[in-house]
Amino acid sequence: MKPSAAGCCECSDGKTMDYAEVSCTFVRLADTHFVQRCPLVHATENSDPGPPPPAPTLVINEKDMFLVPKLSLIGKGKRRRSSEDDATGEPKAKRPKHTTDNKEPIPDDGIYWQANLDRFHQHFRDQAIVSAVANRMDQTSSEIVRTMLRMSEVTTPSSAPFTQPLSSNEIFRSLPVGYNISKQVLDQYLTLLADDPLEFVGKSGDSGGGMYIINLHKALGSLATASLESVVQERFGSRCARIFRLVLQKKHLEQKQVEDFAMIPAKEAKDMLYKMLSENFISLQVTNNVIIINQQSWTRVRETPEEIPKTPDHAPSRTFYLYTVNILSAARMLLHRCYKSIANLIERRQFETKENKRLLEKSQRVEAIIASMQATGAEAAQLQEIEEMITAPERQQLETLKHNVNKLDASEIQVDETIFLLESYIESTMKRQ
Repeated sequence: MKPSAAGCCECSDGKTMDYAEVSCTFVRLADTHFVQRCPLVHATENSDPGPPPPAPTLVINEKDMFLVPKLSLIGKGKRRRSSEDDATGEPKAKRPKHTTDNKEPIPDDGIYWQANLDRFHQHFRDQAIVSAVANRMDQTSSEIVRTMLRMSEVTTPSSAPFTQPLSSNEIFRSLPVGYNISKQVLDQYLTLLADDPLEFVGKSGDSGGGMYIINLHKALGSLATASLESVVQERFGSRCARIFRLVLQKKHLEQKQVEDFAMIPAKEAKDMLYKMLSENFISLQVTNNVIIINQQSWTRVRETPEEIPKTPDHAPSRTFYLYTVNILSAARMLLHRCYKSIANLIERRQFETKENKRLLEKSQRVEAIIASMQATGAEAAQLQEIEEMITAPERQQLETLKHNVNKLDASEIQVDETIFLLESYIESTMKRQ
C-alpha cells in the first residue's frame, strides 16, 4: 500500500487522515521490522528479599517484538500542533477522556514502540548493494538483487555474512508485478551474477532451479574497496589508482613487478608507491630470503609471506620487499579521515551561519512580516515595499550563503554514506575473525 498524496501524517493544518490508513501503514512498518516494541521492566515479587537492583531489568518476548495489537479505529482525525491545543481550536475540556469506569482494557495499554535502527542500517546497506549492481551491470540485474534482498530482509539477521538460500523459482514468483522477464532470462541473469568476479551473488545448490545467496560480507568488502580506489584516484591521480588496483589484484608485488605490470617508468612508480605508503593506503611487507626460490615457492611467498621463516637481520640481499594492501587497515584509516572531514564541514557551516547571523535574522523578520500581511490581505504594493527592506547586495549575500550551506550539507551527506559503508565493512570483518 502506498501512502496517499497528502501523506500518512499530515503536516498542513486543516487536512484529515484516515485512522485505518495510519494503522495499516504502522502494521507494515512492524511487519518489515522497521519499528519494534520497547522492552518492559521485569516484574519482581514484593516478597523477594534483598535490596532492589541498581537498574531495572528490561525484558521482551522475541515473538511479541513486532506484534501489533488489534485496535478498532474508525473515522478520521487531524494532526495536532501540541498536546494542549487542538488543530480545530476545540477546547481541551471537550475532548473525550478514558474513564476508569470502563472495564475493558485498552489493547495497547503499556506498549511502547521505537525505531529499529539495525533494520534501517540493513536497509541502507541493501540500497548500496543494489546501486552497485546497477552501476556494474544493468537495471534488471539490480532489480533481481533487490528482490532477493527484500525476500531475505526479515529472515536474515542484519549481522549475517550472507542471506538465506533462495531458489530460482521463488525469486521468479517474487519479482515485481509488471516486470516482464521470462524464467529462462532470469536464470541467465542469475548465472551472470553468480559468475561475476565481485561475487555479490553466489550459487549454493541446484534444487528448485538453483539456490542462490547474496554474499553480504563480500559485497561490503567490494564497496569499501571501491571507496578506497575512488579516494586514491581523487587524491593521487589515475596512475596511482592503476598501481593501487594492481596491488589489490596481485596481493603482493615487488617494486620491479609493479613497474612492469603497470607499465610506468621506474622513478615515477617508486614515487607513487612511496606516496601511497606514506599515506597508509598500501603497506610494505618484509620477508627474508632463507629458502631456494623457484616458481612454486615464489607463489607461496606472494600468497602467504607470513609463513616464511625470518632471520634476525634484514640484509637487502636476503630480503623481499613486497607491497600489499591491507583493506581493513586502510578502511580504518579512511574512516578516521572521514570523521575529521565531517567535523570540519560542521564547523565550517557553523562559521558561515555565525558570520551572517545579523543578515539571517533580518531576513527572517521580513519573511514573518510578509506572511502576516498576506494573511490579513495586504496589497501587492505593500508587500513589495516590505521586500525592499532587504537590499540587492544583501540578497546576493543571502544567495551565496544558501549556496555554500547547501554545498556543505551535500558534502556531509556524501561523507556520511562513506562512513556507513566503512563502518559496516569493519564490523562485518571483525565478526568473522
